[in-house]
Amino acid sequence: MTLLYVATEDALSESVVDCLVMKVNHDFLISVRLGRRGNSYLRAKLPELIKLARNIPVLLLTDLDMIECPSTLISNWSGGNELPNDLLFRVAVREIESWLLADRNGFSDFFDVPLSQLPPNPENIDDPKQLLLKLVRRYSNREIKAAILPERGVRSKIGFGYNQMLGRFVEEQWSIDRAMTNSESLAKAYQRLNELHART
Repeated sequence: MTLLYVATEDALSESVVDCLVMKVNHDFLISVRLGRRGNSYLRAKLPELIKLARNIPVLLLTDLDMIECPSTLISNWSGGNELPNDLLFRVAVREIESWLLADRNGFSDFFDVPLSQLPPNPENIDDPKQLLLKLVRRYSNREIKAAILPERGVRSKIGFGYNQMLGRFVEEQWSIDRAMTNSESLAKAYQRLNELHART
């Protein structure tokens, strides 16, 4: 059994990590979960995660957002210092939603969105979350809209059940294999997690 420490931005990212870990090997055991407070919190916790990675493998997942590229983000966070081998620092380009959109068939089936409306290269979309909201608003059923879209008159950009509904999609229908064909950052995360498992 290989113990793993996981740090993510939010509940949705945590659901994706759970799926990745199970895909790599059922012998992986997530012993500690940290995060659900955004990327600023994760950045502040990086020194602690670096220390932890000397004793237990750590998987850190964050969004690229509007940073130029993953290597720039990692360098900014780490101050240019080398990270431990057992700290797996992965970046979703540009948001975790792009990894969900990358499974075009699964997303189309679950959210009733025509396949023709889904981007072939979601990592090229500047704001995947906004695209997802737009597609749900136009095509999805009432239950999905009620969960994912914000109510009128509220300031929030997403609905109360946003993470829960997308987490349900991840658990029930999202295919990592299909998504990796359209998402290089997801494919790299899967590859690095496999490499981490092989050496621990």
